[in-house]
Amino acid sequence: MRVGIIGAGLAGLSAGLELADRGHEVELLERRPWAGGSTYSFAHDETGDEVDNGQHVFMQCTTAYVAFLERIGTLGLTHRQDRLHVPVFDEDGRRSDLGAANLPLGLHLAPALLRYRHLTWRQKAQIVRAFLALRLMRRDERDRLDGMTFEEWLRSHGQSPDTIREFWDFLVIPTLNCRAEESSASQALFVIEEGFQRDPGAAALGVAGVGLSTLHVDPAVRAIEERGGTLTTRAPIDRIEVDGGRVAALVLRGAEERSFDAYVSALAPWRLLGLLPDEVRGEGAFADLASFEPASILNVHLWFDRPVADFAFAAFIRSEVQWVFNRSRAGGEDETQGQHLVVSISAPGELFELNREALRDRLLPQLHRALPASRDAKLAHYAVVKEPEATFVPAPGLQRPGPRTPLANLYLAGAYTDTGWPATMESAVRSGLAAAAAVEESSG
Repeated sequence: MRVGIIGAGLAGLSAGLELADRGHEVELLERRPWAGGSTYSFAHDETGDEVDNGQHVFMQCTTAYVAFLERIGTLGLTHRQDRLHVPVFDEDGRRSDLGAANLPLGLHLAPALLRYRHLTWRQKAQIVRAFLALRLMRRDERDRLDGMTFEEWLRSHGQSPDTIREFWDFLVIPTLNCRAEESSASQALFVIEEGFQRDPGAAALGVAGVGLSTLHVDPAVRAIEERGGTLTTRAPIDRIEVDGGRVAALVLRGAEERSFDAYVSALAPWRLLGLLPDEVRGEGAFADLASFEPASILNVHLWFDRPVADFAFAAFIRSEVQWVFNRSRAGGEDETQGQHLVVSISAPGELFELNREALRDRLLPQLHRALPASRDAKLAHYAVVKEPEATFVPAPGLQRPGPRTPLANLYLAGAYTDTGWPATMESAVRSGLAAAAAVEESSG
């Protein structure tokens, strides 16, 4: 079967590789000159370093993404923890670490929480209360909470505003790209359960030691091509032609038409919706696409002339500097010659609208205050990377579609589909596998 995949992001690559492995003739159509979607890298003009368009991490519990890297042979290019361990700095540089101990499930977080200096004993007692409530909750009970916000659930379980802001938002902002007041309770509790309630090692973090294009984009494209598939870049789709309840053709810019037996859309929901004919936009799964709202992520790359950070990555509390990743250490470079740090900010709010100079002037003083070694260092280079449509907002009541659509030969892939996971690399890979399975099932 000939399958056309619209979009060569991680979801499209996952679907394409799975379908090619199953013997289908696959072509990925990508509007940009490169593949990767929301997870790619490029060469920085001034330094030549491979810079990711956004800092991404994965966890031990993100099994589909880990399996994808194993499949394309690049898992060895990552750095993975055995157990969660994250240094956390407050606005004045006081450090307190969070991590999982080698204790039975349910007790593995207790030692770190007891020693954690950024929270009061009152706040810690509240957190234990919420964790116990989640521990006793059945999955069907959690799923029924989709209509309320995570903040509402937290307040109903005795969490104060400062505890929500300084602990629960600290957990959900990097994973959901929104705050507790915006997220559905069901989605936030899923993240906390998967990462902190199932296995003591589940939340162990992993980061790429190379750029994302080197890690998973280029190797996936090569794997698809080795199996007879193709990638066509600079191929923007203008519209999807529909006839008799099926996709008849894809109309590219310039009026070129491309026809396949089956089609997989790996586009963001708001982009797919604009390609569909008016008469089908309100049908079934398509009607849900209009409810999705994009969420932005901001990354600021800083090249210092000397070492300023003694960690691989760290989180920051009571600061606009949310996470800092030491790309020099991840890449195995000589840090004595300088360090390349990435400040990663999810749900950036007004920061997203600032220009690169304003962002530098806003964030550097906060970084200097938290990391004293950076005060005397020279900032040799800096770059700002903005992703306005990095993820979607997992709002209460949001209906995430499955891979099938009202059009018999059109299937959906993308981190926004109903994988159960938030908009992560894990969800993207899972969605691609689900779309490929649906295509295979329909092909008989």
